[in-house]
Amino acid sequence: MQTYSFHRILPSCTLNRTLLVEIEKRLLFGIPKLMQPLLQKIQQGLGLEGYKKLENYQVIVETKKESRSLKCARELTNPYFEPRTRQVSIEYKLGAPKIIVVDIIFPQNDRPRIKMTTQSPQVEKILPKIADGLCASIARYGNRHKILHNVFVQSVLLLTVPALAMLYGLYSGIDFFLLYTSMGWLCLLSLGLIKSLPYIFPWVTFETKRRFQLRRLPLLVRVSVLTVAIGCYIGLVVLAVPRASEPTMVLLAGYVG
Repeated sequence: MQTYSFHRILPSCTLNRTLLVEIEKRLLFGIPKLMQPLLQKIQQGLGLEGYKKLENYQVIVETKKESRSLKCARELTNPYFEPRTRQVSIEYKLGAPKIIVVDIIFPQNDRPRIKMTTQSPQVEKILPKIADGLCASIARYGNRHKILHNVFVQSVLLLTVPALAMLYGLYSGIDFFLLYTSMGWLCLLSLGLIKSLPYIFPWVTFETKRRFQLRRLPLLVRVSVLTVAIGCYIGLVVLAVPRASEPTMVLLAGYVG
């Protein structure tokens, strides 16, 4: 039997128990409502009074040392996650055989995504509608960090520092050739800084009691070192690279002498 799949990248968000409950409602109540005619036929064929026996739902919370499986989001002891949380997954299955399978993943250092599979051509038509509803719910908890993950924005930020250094150098009369050739290391340092920012401001943030997490400390140190290195390098270029007028002055002095 043919299997139909649907994938979508979800909006950036701050994940907490409230958002999980919101997603849970979308899955447990929204999907059966959209599939009501098909479910009624299956219930009649199997002699069931309701569809709840055909459902399977769980939330999986993964930390560095363990993985917990919850029957619902309300089993979380508090609205926050542990600082060590690495990934939260949601699995929803409906049907026997499977009418629809929904997997939603919120990883620590990657984009949240949804994958849905079905063996019913009728259900395939409503998969985009299910994804739209989930995206609308998640977007209300957006953290707006996705702008730092955009390739275009990263490219603009990468070129901004060297471009400003070049403009200042030209305005100060620094020799253009020497100024241009000194931009290589500055571009490399800027690249390291730009690539570090998405890890400090990830696509998915897990809401915790602690405002500061120790695991982010090495990244903050790295960003600080790169920022200082960029500033020092720009200062070195500005002070050490000779001005365009200096060779001419030296030749004139030698000629007069």
